[in-house]
Order: sequence, then structure tokens, then C-alpha cells
Amino acid sequence: MFSKAEASAWNERFYTAFGVFMRKHEPQADWGLKWLNYHTGVKDIYFRVEADKKSGRVSIDLQQPDEGMRELFFEQFQEFRKILEEYLKTELVWDEAYELPNGRTIGRIYVEKQGLNIYREDDWRDFFEFFEKSLTRLDAFWADFKPAFEELAS
Repeated sequence: MFSKAEASAWNERFYTAFGVFMRKHEPQADWGLKWLNYHTGVKDIYFRVEADKKSGRVSIDLQQPDEGMRELFFEQFQEFRKILEEYLKTELVWDEAYELPNGRTIGRIYVEKQGLNIYREDDWRDFFEFFEKSLTRLDAFWADFKPAFEELAS
């Protein structure tokens, strides 16, 4: 078991290494982004990567403070469900009321890979390849369909 400081240092090493791993890819988006802090360009929509001691996840987080707006954006993504899942080449988990550890409710659409442990360095390559595949495919989807979400936001 790690202390809080050790876990924090381990996470920092992991995400730094992933950032280096992803340098070989240029995002399709032309709004200057980094893979670990993917700026979608649409307010309150975020693409996230998460790693813990059980799994890795890539998610689309809908964090609109107004529940009605969040539902509207979730419905818009559902309209593109088949296309989005074709881009990602997998079925996604769709959770309209995902509760974050801090108690806040968001909309979350995600793909998860079980059986990986961030604290087992031998798993890092599997994490990185999973994140790479998911993020680059999500980036391709966003490059093609971002305008529909920008229109909804205006």
C-alpha cells in the first residue's frame, strides 16, 4: 500500500510517461490541445483519461451546471451514438447521472478496460495503448462532429 505522497508521485510519473508516449500523434483538432488536457472547445464538455488500481477509462464528461442543459447535450450525443461507437470501434457505457467522488452529478459516456493497475508498471503499456486507441478515435469523431455541439451550446 502506498502513502498519499507515494501514490501522487506514482500518478505523476504515469501521466508524464503517457504524455511522452502520445507525442507521436498530432491531434486532428486545430485548436491547440494536449492529449491529457483535451480542450474540446465546447464549454463544459471534457474528454478525460483515468487510471486506477483496477482499470483504465476514457470518458466524455458533460459537466453543465444546469441539469436541463446537461440532459440536452447527453441527448445530442445519443443521437450520434451509433456513429460514435463506430469511430471508437466499441460499445460505450452511457450514464446520464454519473456521480463523481465529490458528490457532483455529471453525464458520462465512457469505455473502460478492466484488469489494469496503475501501480503495476508492467501494465503501463497496456494502459497507454488503450488510451492511445480510444483518444485518437475520439479525436477523429470530434474533428468531424464538433460543430453540432457548438451549435447546441450557442
